[in-house]
Amino acid sequence: MESKLDKSIFSLGVQNFKKGDFIKAKDHFVKALLIHPANISILENLALTYYNLKDLGNCEIQLKKIICLDKNSKKIYNFLLKILREQDKVDELKQYIKDGLENNLIDEKFSIIYNTVFPFINKDADEIKNYRNKTNLFLDDFLNSNKNIKLNINKQSIGPPIYEYSYDEFENLELNKKFVNLFRKIYPELNSKIEFTEKNTDKIKIGFISEYFTSHTIGKLFRGTIFELDRNKFEVYVFHTTKTTKGKIFSDFLAKEINSNLTNVILPRSFNEKINIIKNKKLDIIFYPDIGMSPDLYFLTFLRFAKYQIVSWGHPISTGNTNIDFFISSSKAEVKNAQKHYSEKLILLDHMLYYYKPEISLKLNLDEMNKQNIYSCPQTLFKIHPNYDEILKQILLKDKKAKIYFIKDANKSLFKKLISRFKKTIGSDIDRIVFNEKMSVEIYINH
Repeated sequence: MESKLDKSIFSLGVQNFKKGDFIKAKDHFVKALLIHPANISILENLALTYYNLKDLGNCEIQLKKIICLDKNSKKIYNFLLKILREQDKVDELKQYIKDGLENNLIDEKFSIIYNTVFPFINKDADEIKNYRNKTNLFLDDFLNSNKNIKLNINKQSIGPPIYEYSYDEFENLELNKKFVNLFRKIYPELNSKIEFTEKNTDKIKIGFISEYFTSHTIGKLFRGTIFELDRNKFEVYVFHTTKTTKGKIFSDFLAKEINSNLTNVILPRSFNEKINIIKNKKLDIIFYPDIGMSPDLYFLTFLRFAKYQIVSWGHPISTGNTNIDFFISSSKAEVKNAQKHYSEKLILLDHMLYYYKPEISLKLNLDEMNKQNIYSCPQTLFKIHPNYDEILKQILLKDKKAKIYFIKDANKSLFKKLISRFKKTIGSDIDRIVFNEKMSVEIYINH
């Protein structure tokens, strides 16, 4: 029987959770759990608290406890799959997907995910090849079969796998074409035809669509191009999503609406509502700085909203999508005969497509730099190919003053996997590899 004190501890946890004080919420839920270790409500709240604290390992532990107590909780089972994916525990994820499908705990979209999921951090080059081969075999079989899986794009959306496959060293044009055909087969609405009007005003109506017009590489590098477009020639629309994070760059876009003849649009969650909003703008040109990074926007690119639809190198890989007409790149960034790697018509500028000047006020500390040779790779960790490990090893062997810097991912899951790989491939010199927490650009310059 619960006492008033027990309820009070739990209530304090709930109150702190609602206020966003997740540290205090965790402490109260842990205390409540000591009294009632099999209470599903406490376990669920504690799992959510750990998730908000980016402590995915402890979140996973609580979810597995709940599943042991209630094997039929579909909500918790789906949450666990999400946590396993975010931790890049692909083998365990696939086993849970298999069990979940057999016991009708998850819907059939996971049968697609099971066969196309790709690790963020691969153990070695052979693992990459194995996953690619399995995925290609599945796609060929599925596309040439009479399998009739039809999914609801709002309720059963699958994140585009093309993002994870983009940094594995292989040509991805044919693979991406297969993914496009897969999604057209399982989501019938992606084959809809939209009637759009030809140019009907003196100005060219252009729409820029991205989730990342904020403090992100996309926002930093493309805002200047958007802001500097000649408003005597262009009528400019910028489409964001409900997931676009707030920040200075996003605020800059909002401010430009006042004095720069620019219209911001926050697209809703509903796929059909997104379609109607974009369609009603009657655009002449759609410009996607990136395609494949945002699950919220990826499927819009399957539809034709304008006569000309363009993508650029915000995500530097061909879409394999016939509704994207042009890929704008630079002669300085492409190999000879690069067109064969693109489904889009490749437009090569003499310069890079961005209008950007970093705002750096701090200066490098030369005294510190003389003590050590700094090598920095401030990239998202899943971009670190296994073959790159040997390059790092050789740098550390040949340059005894070398210190190599990376940046941790938000929940430390990829960091942990990469460190584990480095211990095997690099060895004792690993103590000269440093993983920093995320930080501002200015602080990073002088870290």
